[in-house]
Amino acid sequence: MSEEPSAAGVLGSVRQLEQALESTATTRATSEGRLREARSEAARRVAAAQDEAAAAAAERRRVVLAAAEDDAAEITRRGAESATRVRADAEASCAAMVEAALSLILPVDERSEA
Repeated sequence: MSEEPSAAGVLGSVRQLEQALESTATTRATSEGRLREARSEAARRVAAAQDEAAAAAAERRRVVLAAAEDDAAEITRRGAESATRVRADAEASCAAMVEAALSLILPVDERSEA
């Protein structure tokens, strides 16, 4: 004779399946929640790393610009010193040329020769 499962046995099996499904659904929901939290934390960390990288790049640019400004100030100072020397030399040369030209044009004062 074949044994047919009793209604109570079938009902018990269905309840066990329902509990297993409910447990799986709960585990899945918990896992999905943890996954969302992990993704959110990863996004926060990526954003923080990007902010830190941008701040570091800005600091490097600031340092490079400050060094360039210092270099420009030094170049300007040296240029001004050179210009001052060239101007003084030019004025002296110009004065000497004017004196030489005047001595060729103007009569020589006899008293200064004596």
